[in-house]
Amino acid sequence: MAASSDAVGAVIGLGLVGAALTGAAVVVPVVLGPALAALGGAYVALLLIDEPPLDTRAAGVAMALVVVGELVGWARELAGATRDEPGNAWRRPVWIAGMGMGALGLAWGVLAVADLARVQGLAIEAVGAVAALAALLVARRGLAPPGA
Repeated sequence: MAASSDAVGAVIGLGLVGAALTGAAVVVPVVLGPALAALGGAYVALLLIDEPPLDTRAAGVAMALVVVGELVGWARELAGATRDEPGNAWRRPVWIAGMGMGALGLAWGVLAVADLARVQGLAIEAVGAVAALAALLVARRGLAPPGA
């Protein structure tokens, strides 16, 4: 998806701010949240300004944000003075890939529910509530590193 001339400034600006803050988050972890918000904000700016139809690329953006956050966290741990525990060199990438795939599946589910939202009924509301609960559980679990 290419940004129109109206959106290109906002998308590039937020993307550059997000990239710079992501790099800084390895040293100053408190900026990881604003970094991910700026990166996601670039996609939101594209959606708001250009108004393209919402499609499955939103799920890819969600997955990418989760993976970037996990990779920055791991890089921060590796930069510390403590040694990584034995076997973590292969477990952590599997964990990160799993979190990314979980985020992708969850985002696809949320997009499907959003598409079904045009249909009204108790069953649709129940599916939406389950998807929201799953999102909260993934987010809570995602905050805890492996082995914690």
